[in-house]
Amino acid sequence: MRLGIFVMFFLMACLGHAAVPADTLTASKVFADMPLDVLELLRPSTRLDMLDYYNQADSILTATDALGGRSRLVDVTDDYLKVEVTPVSTLEIRLLSGAPLFMTLYTVGGEGVVKDTEIRFFDSAYTEIPVEDCISAPTLGDFFNLKGSEIKYSELKEMLPFTTIEYTTGPGDAPLTATFTALETLSDENKERLRPLLTGPLVLRWNNKRFRMGK
Repeated sequence: MRLGIFVMFFLMACLGHAAVPADTLTASKVFADMPLDVLELLRPSTRLDMLDYYNQADSILTATDALGGRSRLVDVTDDYLKVEVTPVSTLEIRLLSGAPLFMTLYTVGGEGVVKDTEIRFFDSAYTEIPVEDCISAPTLGDFFNLKGSEIKYSELKEMLPFTTIEYTTGPGDAPLTATFTALETLSDENKERLRPLLTGPLVLRWNNKRFRMGK
């Protein structure tokens, strides 16, 4: 009897980590099932309640997280979901075409804190994939046009030893947009020197293999 129970739990554990068929994977399913550390604030039952209320009541449920804070769904489609985890943090889930693959963007910032995003990629078994396998990430130099400027790249690196970037996306074929935010950590004088040299938000597009800059 005990052996049978052990086998049953073993099979359940294996199934829990099995790959989800590509045609059944949705952003909502990822949100409900994904054991992301950032989602520990939202119990699985709370996530399901948020989804049910959003889909059936066509309204937004502001849910209480594990620490007593408030969370709410901002946008939900088959391939995209955005949740405000706390007043100063958001999580975006985006399914990617060409493979049973999805991306998460966890952004922290606001109320005097410079926004910064952690990007992660996963396969349909919720196994994490190295970021460098899925994106040609922009470098510091990509965000500035120093041509004709008195500022050299070496000085730029000294002024900005830490790089913070806010990444955002959306449903469907929406690109991945990278906004340089570290400028806000500088003195007013250095902000004024560098702001005219900023190239603006960078656009990265998914080519069924990885995100790259360009059209």
